[in-house]
Amino acid sequence: MRKILKDTCIFAALMILIIFTFSIAEAGFTDEIKLVFEIFGLALLLSVFNYFFDEKTSFSILVSYLIKYVVISIMVIVFGFIVGWFYPVNYWMAFIYVGVITVIVFALDSVKTEKDIEEINDMVKISKEEKVEIKPLRKRRGWKVILFLLISMIVLFVATVIGYSETYKYNANMRKEHKAEAVAEGYDAVYTSCKRQADVVLDGTRYECYSCVKVLFAGDISTEDILLYVDKDTGYIDGTGGETEGLTIYCKDLRFDGHERYIEPYSIYNAGKTRLENYFINGLIVSALAVAILTLMLAVYMIVYHIRRKKKL
Repeated sequence: MRKILKDTCIFAALMILIIFTFSIAEAGFTDEIKLVFEIFGLALLLSVFNYFFDEKTSFSILVSYLIKYVVISIMVIVFGFIVGWFYPVNYWMAFIYVGVITVIVFALDSVKTEKDIEEINDMVKISKEEKVEIKPLRKRRGWKVILFLLISMIVLFVATVIGYSETYKYNANMRKEHKAEAVAEGYDAVYTSCKRQADVVLDGTRYECYSCVKVLFAGDISTEDILLYVDKDTGYIDGTGGETEGLTIYCKDLRFDGHERYIEPYSIYNAGKTRLENYFINGLIVSALAVAILTLMLAVYMIVYHIRRKKKL
């Protein structure tokens, strides 16, 4: 099982590297291609560390993986800060990513170790011309380790679902309150899908600039690009959460100048998913993938066990 996964990962990695290397000639060194090479660079660093750690240390498998988990998590965080993956608000996600990978690798190693021990024992018994007996399932450790890790990942998945659900409800209620408060205060103009642009200076006054597209229904559906200007000295509720796109603005229109509009905002907030929601979504994807892999491993383990047991009966 481990060899199949290992060969699959190596083959997939080679395909990705070759495809993206040829893509550089056509599309240039895009952000996506840069990300792929950054991931492979990090993988190389971690592989080198893992090799020397295994060669120079002799800890038990559990202690070894605990140390690797801590050190590799730190390496991933440092590398992530250097290349711009992580920021002070989201670096903790590295512990989840590395943790899931560590769990899967630990499960594979546990199964492989148990299989190696069993094969050695079989060889010893055969050499002594003894009857080879397969160890009962209840005495085998591999499937218990996989089952424990599977349950842990299911618990993590459920916790992530609950976290995302509660965060989504909180943000949805907050947005409804923003809307109700704005309308009650007379700020009944609303612009959606706005994007923060660079600040501008017009007639000696500094403005925050936002762009958006307004859909027009005049016979045929059409759109127009609009620029919104907000006086820098104007106060408003900032619910953007650091986002610059997908913003909703509740405001009063002060004056029009073609496609340019001067507004007095009541609130500007992120109408899409917040960063915390995105983190939970990433957690859902990672934990769901781990559950699927561990479930497959447990199923294969049981199938192989029963096949070998039938052969030795």
